[in-house]
Amino acid sequence: MGEWNTNKARGNIGENIIEMLINSMPNWKCVRFGVENHIEEVKEMVRADINSLTKKIKSMPDFIAHNTKTEETFFVEVKYRSYVDRRDGKSEIKIDFLEEYPKYWGRTILIIVHPNEPHFFVIDLNKIENNMCRKEQVDVKKWDYYWDFVKIQKGIQDLFPDLKENIIKEAIKLIPSKI
Repeated sequence: MGEWNTNKARGNIGENIIEMLINSMPNWKCVRFGVENHIEEVKEMVRADINSLTKKIKSMPDFIAHNTKTEETFFVEVKYRSYVDRRDGKSEIKIDFLEEYPKYWGRTILIIVHPNEPHFFVIDLNKIENNMCRKEQVDVKKWDYYWDFVKIQKGIQDLFPDLKENIIKEAIKLIPSKI
């Protein structure tokens, strides 16, 4: 199927799992928001352009989560990662372009879906700091970014205390494993 297609499928599954979890709670509604959910013409337009408006559009979080009872609302970005480096007391995850979310989309929560425990890492992107990122040069103009969220990461029930344990267990069964 190809590595890009496989990774995209796993990412879509991760997004579907988080959407299911949020919508499983009676007072929460999850609305798809990311650029991939908008018309093809906009997607094509921003694919090639790199100005600040198109960067903002490209970095649109995946969802808007809204509590109909408390009126709490925030953006949710979901990333599936099959590997988290936990050596030496860290929790390092490779994610590019992370700085775009707080810059353009305040109140964004990042949820990492992972096949091993803990299965859901919740990170308030307003709390990230530059010293949490390690850059590694992989080509002349290409860098990989590794983020260590161990100081600020929380669990899914910290964000959604009303989320039932049996629903979480069902969701965990749906998480793709690393092949």
